[in-house]
Amino acid sequence: MNNKMFCLLAGVFSILSTIQFLIFDLNEVVFFGYEDKFHIYMDMTSGLAAWLLANRKHISISLSSITISISSLLLYCIHENKYVGLLCYAVWIAVYELTSFCVVLITNAIIKEQFKELGYLHLIFQISRMFLHSFCLPFIIKYTYNLYKDPKSLSKISRRRRSPSVQSTRGHLSARNDVPQDKLNRARKKRERERERERSLPALTQARDSNPREDCSLDLLPELYT
Repeated sequence: MNNKMFCLLAGVFSILSTIQFLIFDLNEVVFFGYEDKFHIYMDMTSGLAAWLLANRKHISISLSSITISISSLLLYCIHENKYVGLLCYAVWIAVYELTSFCVVLITNAIIKEQFKELGYLHLIFQISRMFLHSFCLPFIIKYTYNLYKDPKSLSKISRRRRSPSVQSTRGHLSARNDVPQDKLNRARKKRERERERERSLPALTQARDSNPREDCSLDLLPELYT
């Protein structure tokens, strides 16, 4: 696998993982009970933690929307051999993961003791996603540098890699069309021969009409030998 393939995998992974975590955040249950609701987080009236709990869904939606947009830009720039989208993706993924990690740490600090295992689960999910994104970042940075340094050479290499597949498909098509082409050539040759015979017939008839004695002598030859 080359750097371009790792960049493509990183873009697809970012889109799918962002959608998955967005679904988890929007459908997270924080209240239990019917009449007396029990909250899994501590009661906070002011501060950064209280603001995060009140606007957590809006923050997740905005961060996920930007991440999906930049990941789509990454895939487009990979296809068009442009380094701008890759650079934006590398910077934004670092900001996005650090912001998400800080949000997880703050929310885990105010979770109640009965639900500490849920906070550990959030932390494991966040660290695993950060690890996968950080694993792909060196390949993205390296491919970005290559595009910035010499984008034409990479486009030529991609075209050369595509050419053997095109030649193989052309070879298969020509192999399939060999037998009908031979038949067509034979049919054309037969038609040309028939046309030559048709053209030569009037010349023979004129020669016979101009020399009737030869025709008669030739016709009487069998009678002389009988």
